[in-house]
Amino acid sequence: MEQILAFVLGVSIALFVWGVMVVFKTAKLAKQNEQSIRNIEEWVHRDDELVNRRIDQEVDRTNSIFNDCIKYTDSRVDKLEAKLTSTPKEILKG
Repeated sequence: MEQILAFVLGVSIALFVWGVMVVFKTAKLAKQNEQSIRNIEEWVHRDDELVNRRIDQEVDRTNSIFNDCIKYTDSRVDKLEAKLTSTPKEILKG
C-alpha cells in the first residue's frame, strides 16, 4: 500500500511540475504573440497611411490636369468668340 501511495505522490508531483512549466511556456508564448500582433497592426496602419497618401496625391494630380484642360479650353473658346465677334456680320450670315 505504501508503494502505491509513493508512486501516486511521485507521479502527482511530476505532473504538477510539468503543468507549471507548461503554464509558464504558454504565458511566454502569449506575450510573444501579443507583440507580433502589435507589430502587424503597426505595419498595416503604416501601409494604410501610405496608400491613403498616394490616393490623395493622385486625386490632386488628376484635379490639376482637369483644371488645366478646362483653362485651356476656356482660353480657346474665348479666342474663337473674339474672332467671331470681330468679323463682319455678313460672313456669319453666309
